[in-house]
Amino acid sequence: MGSVFIRLIFGAAIALTVVPAAFANPAGGTANAAGAAGLVTLDDVGTGSLLLKSDIPGRYVRAPLVSSSFDIDISGPVVRATLSQRFINPSEQWVEGRYAFPLPDEFAVDGLKMRIGDRFIEGEIKEKQEARETYERAKAEGRKAALVEQHRPNLFTNDVANIGPGDVVVVQITWLQTLAPEAGAWEMRLPLVVAPRYNPNPIVQTVDFGPNGWAISDPVPDRDRIESPLIDPRTQDPETIHNPVTISIDLDAGFPLDLVESRHHTVEVGRPADTRAEIELSGPVAADRDFILRWTAAVDGVPHAALFRESFQGRDYYLAMLTPSEADDVTDRGPREVIFVQDVSGSMDGESIRQAREGLALALKRLRPEDRFNLILFNDQYWTFANDPVPATPENMRRALATAARMEAGGGTEMLPALKEALIDRGSDNGPLRQIVFLTDGAVGNEAQMLEAISTGLGRSRLFTVGIGSAPNSYFMTRAAELGRGSTVYVDDLTKVAGQMAGLFAKLETPVLTDVAAVLPDGAADISPNPLPDLYAGDPVVFAFHAPEGDAGQLRLVANRAGGSFTWQIDLARAAEREGVAKLWARKHIRALEALAYSQIGWEMGQEALEAQILATALNHGLVSRLTSLVAVDATPSRPADAPLGTAKVPLNLPAGWNPGVFLDKAAPAPQPAMKRAALPQAQIARLQTSAPAAEAEAAAPPRGSLNWRRQFWAGIALIVLALAGWLLTRRRDPAGAE
Repeated sequence: MGSVFIRLIFGAAIALTVVPAAFANPAGGTANAAGAAGLVTLDDVGTGSLLLKSDIPGRYVRAPLVSSSFDIDISGPVVRATLSQRFINPSEQWVEGRYAFPLPDEFAVDGLKMRIGDRFIEGEIKEKQEARETYERAKAEGRKAALVEQHRPNLFTNDVANIGPGDVVVVQITWLQTLAPEAGAWEMRLPLVVAPRYNPNPIVQTVDFGPNGWAISDPVPDRDRIESPLIDPRTQDPETIHNPVTISIDLDAGFPLDLVESRHHTVEVGRPADTRAEIELSGPVAADRDFILRWTAAVDGVPHAALFRESFQGRDYYLAMLTPSEADDVTDRGPREVIFVQDVSGSMDGESIRQAREGLALALKRLRPEDRFNLILFNDQYWTFANDPVPATPENMRRALATAARMEAGGGTEMLPALKEALIDRGSDNGPLRQIVFLTDGAVGNEAQMLEAISTGLGRSRLFTVGIGSAPNSYFMTRAAELGRGSTVYVDDLTKVAGQMAGLFAKLETPVLTDVAAVLPDGAADISPNPLPDLYAGDPVVFAFHAPEGDAGQLRLVANRAGGSFTWQIDLARAAEREGVAKLWARKHIRALEALAYSQIGWEMGQEALEAQILATALNHGLVSRLTSLVAVDATPSRPADAPLGTAKVPLNLPAGWNPGVFLDKAAPAPQPAMKRAALPQAQIARLQTSAPAAEAEAAAPPRGSLNWRRQFWAGIALIVLALAGWLLTRRRDPAGAE
């Protein structure tokens, strides 16, 4: 009986270790052998190549290469852009390439063309599952195909199937975008790299006791689609440009131009007219940081109002941009309650954490004695400076600045618990103005969880986001600030932290218009965003809506201003015709519908009704969305039926300034906690708190709440060892093996 029991343990131990391995490689050894064709060893590589590991030890796939070129036309506040991606197959096998790429926030992807030689194949907008099935069918039949899918509103993948040995396939993607001035200047931010994201582990929850009694609630359900291999800059020739990018821009501002500059790249600027500029990169650059173009008007020529219209399917679609003049009488700053939430996770290591230290110190120094504040630091845990906001006394400020100076980066990015802590409001509705300042690079995959927490827990607070580093997650930054009725600023130049942060702090201290609302004429509807954000000095409000075709009327904007009221009246008949306004409204409307999922209105509508509206809007206006994709398929097969097809994700550059050891050294020691214990022990953190004993401070960290597969793995190994030892002992006592 004992022998049977030991064998059962032995079998269970094998199951614990072998079954996970089977799931990791469900195809097994036969599939590996079949896929060996076209793979190379290190000895086969005679020139510089990017190699991706295959399932066969010692064998590699030459990664597809991608070069990108942007052709951009800017006319006033509207951008029309074409992105051309050239997929190059340097290997000797047929491959499918997958390239993850970002696009700007507030854009509308509406076109796809695939060029094969001299032929162009037009893409079609289809429901996402239908587009995927069309692509997979073409791939299996050996036909070239391209599929553009949205995984976040600013994160896409481009899959290209059946790229032959030495082939070049060009995929062109078009989109529309809106811009708005800020503090008298215009800026276009073009993200060029998808930064690695921290994806929280799924949580296992018991739902019943049947055979399917466990359900996994995954905060990042598409983690396998948004993760890509990384290029290690330490192992590459510094003269080689991986994923090269070229950019050409034709700017027609609509007003006389003064300064035109690129923040981080060398550009050549031509000035054919006083309202126009032609901008080009001086040469190809690596896709490792955002491209930022900035321009200003000559002699305060920035218009304070703009209105555009486009007729489409019996409706007039409007895009409005209003920038109220700064009021001299806005002097009542009053006391504030400011909660600073600081990201100190591993993705912030290097230049980003240095920017964060300086930026947070500047923010703290601008507080006044009548203000109250708190400080929350987080990585895979979080710490609070105090249980409740404390007065900005000299002693509290000294301790807070000391804490900011000691910040170190390391660990994961469990952002949600820290955000929920910041949203807890123990004050009253008539208390001081409550503002949350969130400083992070936003490098997380579970944005939906964060946005839901903001939507449901904002209350009277206002949320402002500060994007840190060379490639912040601009979608999360802007969407969080929009839902939080605040604004966003980016800190992307270590030498200009003070200047970039000063503008945000000035806004925080002096709101110009609050509780902004638009009163639409009869028949007009679907204004987006809704509600409109508060306006701060120099900030515009940009919104879109539609009305019956031919009906004009008046639009009124009403708001509170320094204790009084403010009204702005606009005659819709004066709108200028502009192509693309209907698509831009559709994109904003989809964004507003997505936000409803976190609200009481969305819960009452139901998910099916909400998604039906999103799908109908995307299909009707021909846009890529969470529920629609663009697919282009060649009519004739190109891959021979007996030629195997390999799949490889295109490796991405690490954002400039990021520490490669954090993301690429898998055997490196575990990251340090958010604040090094040796430099700032828990007891000292407790002393920094003015109203909490040390025991309460230690209890502040939230439960991890995630699975740890490594424990299961080593538990299985331990069971095997115990089973073997027991079996050997039994064999010695019973040489005949009798049971």
